[in-house]
Amino acid sequence: MKEYGHVLLDSLIDTAKLLPILFIVYYIIELIEFKYAIKFQNNKLLKGKLSPVIGAAIGCIPQCGFSVVTTDLFTKRAVSIGALLAVYVATSDEAIPLMISNPSSIPWLLALIGVKIVFAIIVGYLSIWLYKIIFKKSKVKDSSSTETNDETKVQENSFQFNNKNNEESLDKVYDEHEHNEDLKQDFIEIKNGGCCHHHVRSKSFDWLHPLLHCIKISIFILVINIFFGCITHIWIGEEAMSNFLSHSIYLQPLLAVLIGLIPNCASSVVLTELFLMGGLSFG
Repeated sequence: MKEYGHVLLDSLIDTAKLLPILFIVYYIIELIEFKYAIKFQNNKLLKGKLSPVIGAAIGCIPQCGFSVVTTDLFTKRAVSIGALLAVYVATSDEAIPLMISNPSSIPWLLALIGVKIVFAIIVGYLSIWLYKIIFKKSKVKDSSSTETNDETKVQENSFQFNNKNNEESLDKVYDEHEHNEDLKQDFIEIKNGGCCHHHVRSKSFDWLHPLLHCIKISIFILVINIFFGCITHIWIGEEAMSNFLSHSIYLQPLLAVLIGLIPNCASSVVLTELFLMGGLSFG
């Protein structure tokens, strides 16, 4: 029992050391998301030739809000497939905050960001090229059929008429709330379906979310530290663990892929903590 007590105490101390740094980092990230997420949603360049580059740059911000926004915009055909995949590839989730809190891993962090940006841009432009090849014929058929179909023209006219009516109804709603600027700004909102399910609004900053997110990630880190502490010092042993990892180095990418497929920020915490402990290669 004393061994378990030592593992628990060491895990608590290691996790407590990270808390202040993690909170500052998450607070800065929240401010960036609050300031730029709405602008990112309305960026017309996300469908242009530079969309993969912009998607890669935005994806480097370790906040699930941008990937959620990009996914929602792609379903509305407001961003290119290249921008969508570039955001996905460049996103590092919890890796960046955790590596920032560990100063010795800063060089690896810079390498991680650089590699992910390069791969994100390559994947983005490659996906645009493949998308055009695969769907080029179907688009040509669709465009030719719409040009010769009078019924579709009638539908387009009715659609434009409905849009005008919708715009007029929205104008009425805004007029009803002219006396209250806060209510007007609430219409500009991103409903984030990320791990914490928080909302990003143009005027109301969520002061509580960085703290809650920091506590949640810290709990993940504590659990992982306890688990691997038990494996290393009690159940298996440090020497046997290091021998296993050194002999299975070529299987580690496959293991990392399987863990990374888990749609939760805990998966990136596991991978990053494993890397910081020396149990996972950079690849």
